[in-house]
Amino acid sequence: MYHNRVVLVGRLTRDPELRTTPDGMSVARFSLAVRRSSRNDSETDFFDVVAFRQLAETVANYTTKGTLVLVDGRLQTRTYTDREGVIRKVVEIIADTVRFLERRASAEPTPTYAPTPPAPTPTSAKPSSAQQPTISTPPPTDNDGTSEFDDIAFDEAELEDPFR
Repeated sequence: MYHNRVVLVGRLTRDPELRTTPDGMSVARFSLAVRRSSRNDSETDFFDVVAFRQLAETVANYTTKGTLVLVDGRLQTRTYTDREGVIRKVVEIIADTVRFLERRASAEPTPTYAPTPPAPTPTSAKPSSAQQPTISTPPPTDNDGTSEFDDIAFDEAELEDPFR
């Protein structure tokens, strides 16, 4: 029995490149950076990934450089002859599934505040608290810039299993 399965979690090193074959099939190519820890320090491996059809269009439309994804697929090798006539061998991951592991950031942050109240009337000496604008503040952060909730423990078993 033979088995060829690859599961990687990493970040895109560039925006996906979407092309269409002459028969109309969509093909997206991107590169994935995956950290590999060793005893002394951390190293990074880079893998070429190819997605086809609807998956290719989804990846091209919803991911950009730096997006954290899980790629589930198979390893494939192919050879081709380059422009100088040299035979090249390429190892690629053919993606069956690509899961987005981060929420997509909006293009521009929108401020969260209440609308400006109307100007006080001449009869009122001082504005009431109802006339003061209320501004929402982000959750408090520690001195290192992390949220006070970053240290909450969670059970990894509660996370969605990507292999189901």
